[in-house]
Amino acid sequence: KMLSESEVKRRDRSNKQLSFLTRGLNSAGKTAISCQTESQLRVKCYCEENVWRLAFRRICGLHDSVKNRDGGGKENVAYHVVFISNTERCCPMLYQKASEYPLQPCYWDYHVILIESTNIVVKGKSHRKICVLDMDSCLEYPTSLQVYLNRSFGELALCDGEKEQKLKPLFRVIPANSYLQHFSSDRTHMKKRDGTWLAPPPTYECITSSSSQINSQISLSNLDEFINMTENKSNERPFLGEVVNMEQLQSEFS
Repeated sequence: KMLSESEVKRRDRSNKQLSFLTRGLNSAGKTAISCQTESQLRVKCYCEENVWRLAFRRICGLHDSVKNRDGGGKENVAYHVVFISNTERCCPMLYQKASEYPLQPCYWDYHVILIESTNIVVKGKSHRKICVLDMDSCLEYPTSLQVYLNRSFGELALCDGEKEQKLKPLFRVIPANSYLQHFSSDRTHMKKRDGTWLAPPPTYECITSSSSQINSQISLSNLDEFINMTENKSNERPFLGEVVNMEQLQSEFS
């Protein structure tokens, strides 16, 4: 099949991104590749880094489902990183491993997941399969987007109606390639005032983007920009993606 001009440009852009990502790879990427299983990528309380490494591992072709990511063949796969929070930065979720039992809400200031969107052609008809990859969830891995949303949020029972509205989840949706290129964290958000850690940090190097400016007076972390659900700067800073509510998220991946 002859590729269209737009498909060729998209493929070339994807190849350039992959080349950029693998050049000068630090231990965050190397250990993502060397892990025997995806469950070994998980470091408790560092979901933003876990998802970065998971996306890196999948997009760089280390999983069978991405073998045709360029757009050729019968199966096309796209990945999106999704930050979950709200304006209160207090988002209750069910079926999280951090809780004592599945139906006990876990109140995250933010959480991060990976969405896998697969277009499968069967007998000439195209079907779209949407799955969520959440290593912190007790649900099946992966699980369908609809099941994930229903179980994580649909079964919540909050007594106060006003509180329930405030704590509704919002979702910042970012193309995974963009997140891999631009995300940076120096992990200072996980340190107490006395310099000790809120949770033991990963043993691999901090994830830093090429756009990070080396300046000791400025934090090298842009994590807060991804967590912030009050500002939608998709036009000014497209790498931050777009903030949507649950209905819009479902519509985007329907």
